[in-house]
Amino acid sequence: MSDQEIIEAVEQAKKPGTFSIVDAVKGRGYPKSAVDIYLSEDIAHYAAEIDEKINNLQSEMDSKSITPKSLKALSEQHEKMIDQKYKLVKEMSDDKYVFHITGIPEGDRDAIEKEAYEKYPAKYDNDRNPFSGESTKKEINDPDRQKLFTVLLWAAHIEKVVDPSGAEQNGITPQEAQELRNYLPVASISKITESIEKIRAASAVFMMSVNEDFLAKS
Repeated sequence: MSDQEIIEAVEQAKKPGTFSIVDAVKGRGYPKSAVDIYLSEDIAHYAAEIDEKINNLQSEMDSKSITPKSLKALSEQHEKMIDQKYKLVKEMSDDKYVFHITGIPEGDRDAIEKEAYEKYPAKYDNDRNPFSGESTKKEINDPDRQKLFTVLLWAAHIEKVVDPSGAEQNGITPQEAQELRNYLPVASISKITESIEKIRAASAVFMMSVNEDFLAKS
């Protein structure tokens, strides 16, 4: 989600007939986005390689020094590669899952962080300054707490998942979020995590805009 998409998501959430200050505070009016996830990561990788070959062939065909005979041979290769790419894209589309991400109130995010800290309480280490001799307390990073926080965050933000046939699953449990993070391709995990962080930014812009509108009309 780009900056422009964030703005568009905010404007969509505020359209007449869909905006309510109460709904916004409760989270129902927050911006949303959709992430396309392809489970066939190997096919996607192969498609990217084919696409690179297509671009290279196109560059050769555009060369001013190319002969008519070479141009014909390259054109045939180019057409075959494009057909191959379309077949791969079709195969990928048949394996596409759409994850619908929604914004949540910042208070919900704080509650999730609190739950993670309750499960894995903070531990501290003394960080001693070798020059002054002073010691300061420094929190030790806990990977298990961060994993739990991320799993709970996924469960809160993923509103629904649509499979290739169009069937929908409304929401996911923390247990399902954990399983997804265990088995989804790395690229897919990154896409979902990135979308969640960007929708948080959109939600922040949305609430600032809501407050400005509310104050202007009061």
